Amino acid sequence: MSVALALGLGFFVLTSVAGVLGVGLVVGYRNTSELLTQKAQLIIGAQRQQVERYLTAASDQIDFIATRISSDEVEPDGSEEFVSLLLGAVSATPQILRIQFIDGEQILTGVERVQDETLPIFLKIGDDVDLLHLISDAIETGESHWGRILWREEYAQAVLNYQKPVIRQGKIIGVLSAWVSIVKLSEFLADQEVEFGANVFMLYGKNSVLAHPLMAFGYAGLNRAAPLPEQNRFSDPIVAAMWLPNDRFSVAKYFLTGANTRFVAYADWEYVVFFDELSSYGPHPLTVATYFEAHDIIAEAARLKWAIVFCLIMAVLSAGMAALIGQKIAQPVRRLSDSAKRVHDLDISNIAEIEGSFFRELDEAARSYNFMLDGLRWFELYVPKRLVRQLMRHHTGKQINSAHRDVVIMFTDIVEFTALSEHLTAPQTALFLNEHFAGLAECIQRNGGTIDKFIGDSVMAIWGALEHQDDAADLACHAAIEIAQWIEDYNQHRRLDAGLSYSVRLRIGIHIGRVVVGNIGSEGRLSYTVVGDAVNVAQRLEEAGRTLGNIEDEVNVLTSSSVRSALVKPLEFERIGAHKLRGREELVEIYSLKLQ
Repeated sequence: MSVALALGLGFFVLTSVAGVLGVGLVVGYRNTSELLTQKAQLIIGAQRQQVERYLTAASDQIDFIATRISSDEVEPDGSEEFVSLLLGAVSATPQILRIQFIDGEQILTGVERVQDETLPIFLKIGDDVDLLHLISDAIETGESHWGRILWREEYAQAVLNYQKPVIRQGKIIGVLSAWVSIVKLSEFLADQEVEFGANVFMLYGKNSVLAHPLMAFGYAGLNRAAPLPEQNRFSDPIVAAMWLPNDRFSVAKYFLTGANTRFVAYADWEYVVFFDELSSYGPHPLTVATYFEAHDIIAEAARLKWAIVFCLIMAVLSAGMAALIGQKIAQPVRRLSDSAKRVHDLDISNIAEIEGSFFRELDEAARSYNFMLDGLRWFELYVPKRLVRQLMRHHTGKQINSAHRDVVIMFTDIVEFTALSEHLTAPQTALFLNEHFAGLAECIQRNGGTIDKFIGDSVMAIWGALEHQDDAADLACHAAIEIAQWIEDYNQHRRLDAGLSYSVRLRIGIHIGRVVVGNIGSEGRLSYTVVGDAVNVAQRLEEAGRTLGNIEDEVNVLTSSSVRSALVKPLEFERIGAHKLRGREELVEIYSLKLQ
């Protein structure tokens, strides 16, 4: 029997490990491929965002000046006030080479950057083909847009052109435009190269190089007929070969499967090019691209190889060890397994301690397990069981990555808690708060919410963070209604028993918004929570209950308009109006939830 048990257990362990290894390799390959693809998307996404901000800063200046002119705040007449406005715009955005306003009589008033100075310009455009085309194009389209690339001899470089017709009282009175320097754009990409440790460049369409660190000090051979370098003849060989077919074998091709990826072979090296298109910056799409050595970008794939070797070694060792000691540990391990199942169900208070074993290791395991039970019994007092169950269900054996998610946040606060508790002793205060928090937690959890934390006499609760809830807003509002009912019952039947001289009143703020969900804290002390502006708005709504809403009621519930819009089934609200919350510039539309 001993031989049969040893050989049988060893065979089954080896077979099981081999099966798990096979599945693990497939899953590991897919995970690695997805990880590398996401890494590529993050890299190019971040660079695209930087370029968009860089270009949008120029268009924002034009839109701002046009608004000032259209609203009669400033006259585009070459006055000192108007020129100062243009000077300020150019000074604030170093990428702008020139801002100009051309009126109906083709008189140009503008400001240009000459070396390190900004100087005003006053002239009649005459037969300047670029400016004449700029006027006709802006009037024809009737709206702001990025125009075609222009070559300007006075600056010896090409410029990106953003133009906007200026409309006053329904009539176009002139055209505003900004010229963004290609040289400055190339300098900006050179800075991005230092920041990201990558080679960043931009294409105009597919066949022209718009910006590249090599163009930061100009580029030879450019003129009006050829304002931009040709992509397939560019000085950077990786850029020049970007669209060429590449049949060379590469491990990177099997892991990076994104559509916006190119593989370029150069000499004995291979490079991976990530790119993305910007389609609203001219008649041709702009392509933001960056490239790395393939070896650097797929370094994670090497870990999979070592994981395979490690798993094979462990499979052999596991089978051998199982054959030697399997029959000796069956019974003690079964007892440990039965108790572990109870831990899995988080039924900590009903788990009996494990008896010791004749075997030293198993005896130590039993004592350690019993010590762990004592810790878990303390642990369940401080961590919500629902939170732990959800994390175990969705994240067992995996790292919890932070993510953006739409979450409903609730804040509660006891009105004038200091005055309410000033005649209570410390034990009485703790007893009152414990009973108060227990009542609120029951209402929140019954409606699918999770207690995020207790802050003094306040409660922060969330919906939709652990898992998606289509009716998260409904659940939060129903929880607030039940809390109001609980407070009413408490004031009528249990308040005097707690030694309180007057009724408990509560403020509640509810908001829904995009937040970061995940582990927040230090290495030794983490909290699975939510952070973001939406959390601040919810807390400010609770504060606003001091002066807004039903401030004399036992419970005053204020919500944002986004909560009301997110309801699956309608509830009754009273509109409070748009108010400015503490610490925020924009107004927030506030509603009071009717509790009856």
